[in-house]
Amino acid sequence: MTSGSPIDDKSPWLQVIAGFLVLTIIVLIPIGLSWYLHPAPVHVRILAVNDFHGQLTAGKSLSGEPVGSAPVLASYLNAAAGRPATFIALPGDIVGASPPESGLLLDEPTILFWNGLAGDCPQIATFGNHEFDRGTDELMRMVDGGNGATNITHLVDPYPGAAMEYVSSNVVWRVNDTPIAAPYTIRDAGGVGIAFIGATTIETPSIQKPANIEDIAFKDEAESINRYIPEIQEKGVHAIIVLLHEGGSQDAYDGPTREGGNVTGRITGIVAGLDPDVDLVLSAHTHEFTNACLENAGGRSVLVTQAYSYGKAFADIELVIDPATGDVTHRTAEIVPAYANRLSGTDPGAAALLERARDAVRPLTERVVTSASASITGQATGAGESPLGNLVADGQRAAMQADVAFITTGSLRADIPQGNVTWGDLYAVQPFASTVLSMTLTGEQIRDVLEQQWQTPLPPHNLAVSGLSYTFDDGKPAGEKITEIRVGGAPLEPGANYTAAMVDFLATGGDGYTVFTKGVNPAYGPLDIDALVTYMGALPEPIGVKAEARIAKAA
Repeated sequence: MTSGSPIDDKSPWLQVIAGFLVLTIIVLIPIGLSWYLHPAPVHVRILAVNDFHGQLTAGKSLSGEPVGSAPVLASYLNAAAGRPATFIALPGDIVGASPPESGLLLDEPTILFWNGLAGDCPQIATFGNHEFDRGTDELMRMVDGGNGATNITHLVDPYPGAAMEYVSSNVVWRVNDTPIAAPYTIRDAGGVGIAFIGATTIETPSIQKPANIEDIAFKDEAESINRYIPEIQEKGVHAIIVLLHEGGSQDAYDGPTREGGNVTGRITGIVAGLDPDVDLVLSAHTHEFTNACLENAGGRSVLVTQAYSYGKAFADIELVIDPATGDVTHRTAEIVPAYANRLSGTDPGAAALLERARDAVRPLTERVVTSASASITGQATGAGESPLGNLVADGQRAAMQADVAFITTGSLRADIPQGNVTWGDLYAVQPFASTVLSMTLTGEQIRDVLEQQWQTPLPPHNLAVSGLSYTFDDGKPAGEKITEIRVGGAPLEPGANYTAAMVDFLATGGDGYTVFTKGVNPAYGPLDIDALVTYMGALPEPIGVKAEARIAKAA
C-alpha cells in the first residue's frame, strides 16, 4: 500500500478509536463493573424529636440557656434537613399536656406546625401515651383530619389532619386484634429501603384514663416489633429503625455517640429482646438524655437515642447503608440542644403560626386571676413535698369540701410565675382538663395508698397531699414505711371514714395508685383548672406558698 492513500489519511482517527476501546476494556469497564458490584455507601440522616407535648411557646431552659419553642426548633430542623435522604422521626407524645396555645385548640396548631416543617422531608411518627388523652375517636380525627363535632377556632378550616405517617406495631383494636395504624413503613433512602416500626409503652393503661383506651389494647413492645421483622426482611430491607415510646436515662454529654454508657430503665430490657436486624431505637417517654449503644437479642449493637423533651433538643443521627446488602454499616448520633440565644433569627412561618394560635386563645389566657409574691414551684424537698403540689391539692380539697386531697406530682407541668398570674399560667400547671371528684376512703385505705408510693413497680410520681401530714422511714421495708399520719392535726383512725378529693385519673388507679379504686360514694365536681382558678382567686393577694412539712422523713 502506498503512502498517502485514503486509508493512511484516516489512520490517526483509527488509532484514537482503538485507544478508546483499549481504555474502555482495560479501565472504564472494570470501574463500572466495580461500581455495579460495589456501589457507593448510602448516607441517611434521621432527625428525631421526642415528647414535644405541643410546646409551641418559649420558656424552657437547658444548662441555664433558653431552648425550644416552635420558631426556634423549626430553624434548627430546617437547617439540618437540607440533605437528601433525611427523615424526621417523632417517637410519641407529639401532643398532650400541652400549653393553652395548643391544648385549648385540641392540639391542631401543633400538628399544623409539623405539617409545615422542613419542606418535603418525610416525617414518620408513633403514638405516645398522651396521644390518647382525648380518646381514640379524637386521636383518629387528629390524624385523619376534619372538624368533626368540635367547637374550637380552627387555624386552618377545615382541619387537614397530620401529614406525617403514623406507625404502630403493638397498639391494637380489641374488636379484631389488628393494629390501629400500619405497623411499619418502608421508605426509599437514596436507592435503598429503610423500615420504620412504631411501638408504645405497655404501661399506658396505668397512666391513662380507662375510658380513653377502652377499645384498644397494648401488647408487649419487643414481641410486637419482632413479629414484623421477617416480613420486612422478605422485602429485601435490613435497615430497621424503631420509634419506641418508652425510655430510660443516662448521664448526658456533648458530641457524637460514645462507647459504654450507663443507661438505665425499661428501654434496656426492651432493646435486649429485639431482633438482631434492628439497628436504631429512637426512644422517648422518660424525657431524659440517651445516646448509647445497647445489645439486641443477637448480641449486635443497637444505637439508642432520646433528646430530653418539649422541643429542647433533637437527636441528629447519621447512618451509612451498604446498598449491596441493605445493612447499616455505621451509625452515630448527637443530641443537639435547640438554643434560642444562638440563632441569628427564628423561623418566620412557625412564628406566624404561634401568633395566630395566641390570638385565638388570648381572651381567655390573658385574664389576670391573682398575683404571686414569688414563684410557686414544683421543686420538691428531700421528702418529696413542693409548694406547687400543696397549692394544687389544697384547691381540689376546697372544691370538694373534702377532709383530704391527693394529686400525682406528675400532673404538675409548669410553675406559677411571680407577679400577675393569668388564667393561662394556671392552665399550664395542669393542662389535662381532668375532673375533680371526691370519694370516701377509710383511714386504713389512706395509709395503704400512701404506702403504694414505694411499691413494686415503683409509681412514676409521688403524691402531694392536703388536709393531712405524714412521716415515713426510708429504712423500713416497703409496705411499712409510714410511721405517722395525721388528718386535720389529729391521728389517723384506721376504721374511720374520710372524704378524699382527687382527679378522675387518680380515682381510676392512675400512676399505679390502685387503692383509690376501692373508694365509695363518688361525687363529681369541677375541672382541675376551674378548681385551681377559683381557689387562687379567693386567696389574699399577693399569694405566697411554701413547703409546710406535710411530708417528713424520719431522722
